[in-house]
Amino acid sequence: MRKKKLVFIIAIMTVLMMGFQTAFVNAESLSEIRQQIREKEAALERGRSQEKDLASQVAALEQELARLDTAIAEGEAELKKLEKELAEAQAKVDTQNENLNGRLRNMYKTSSVGYVDVLLDSGSFSEFLTNLELVKIIYSKDQEVLKELKDARKVVEEKKAEVETLQAELEESRKVTASNKAVIDEKKKEIAASNAQMQAALNALEQDAYKLIAESQGSIDPNAPYAGGVMAHPSPTCTVITSPFGYRTSPAGYHTGIDLARYGSAHGHSIVAANDGVVIRASWYGGYGNCIMIDHGGGVVTLYGHASRLNVSKGQYVMRGQKIGEIGNTGYSFGAHLHFEVQINGSHKNPYSYIY
Repeated sequence: MRKKKLVFIIAIMTVLMMGFQTAFVNAESLSEIRQQIREKEAALERGRSQEKDLASQVAALEQELARLDTAIAEGEAELKKLEKELAEAQAKVDTQNENLNGRLRNMYKTSSVGYVDVLLDSGSFSEFLTNLELVKIIYSKDQEVLKELKDARKVVEEKKAEVETLQAELEESRKVTASNKAVIDEKKKEIAASNAQMQAALNALEQDAYKLIAESQGSIDPNAPYAGGVMAHPSPTCTVITSPFGYRTSPAGYHTGIDLARYGSAHGHSIVAANDGVVIRASWYGGYGNCIMIDHGGGVVTLYGHASRLNVSKGQYVMRGQKIGEIGNTGYSFGAHLHFEVQINGSHKNPYSYIY
């Protein structure tokens, strides 16, 4: 009898020791995972900050490229205008030269030697003075017209040279700007890809931490029955899906739930429990910000992220449609919305199938 009692006591102590050991291992593993989560969250925050900075630089360079393109187009239009003016000025010079040369040829054909002959052919002194005045006027007019035309041509040529120089400078600036943009674009893609990988690793770590917490607290019992029925919409007044489940490009990575908002501000609108269950988290949760998780039994868990207000606490039993919080913009979020997830035995499922 004593032997049986001794064996029974030893068995109980062994089970307790194994439980303590498991709890210790879980606590130690959880501590390590949480440390890794903190490190990755900090690194991810830095990466996202770099991504935003690079996006701002790319936007600035795109604006500069647009400005340069506009300036180049204006310069090309100015060049066409100046080329037309230059051609017109040259045509006028050519016409005036032709008129002057025509008079000279005519003088030669009629054996006249020029203005002197006109003066010598005067029949009287009065006619001589009149012819002299005419000769002066014609000669002066020819010289003025030629000078004006040559000056105009020179001005047009100078302007054309200035615009061509400016065009060359603008083209060079555009090449440099485009080259800089390509470099920054490439760097932005690399950082975005790195951030996506880090986010995936962070999600995996958070899932591991969640499983350890669940195992240690017994909050998720795979054998417990699911609450049953179709899930209620987690925010009846915010039904617009702004980001669906699955892979996406902005932010890059795999989206583990759906984002819900509305036309107009979603901030402060109610978040309700999708089904009956027990609250297993009601606290800050990394990128999710203020977060609520509900265990509905049967391995079914729902998650509600980025809340501005939490109306429930851990361990509290909630019913389908009960208000549990309010929509906000906490954690990694670019505007007030509800991030809603459905997890089946730790695996993310498309929430759309459960609430629509």
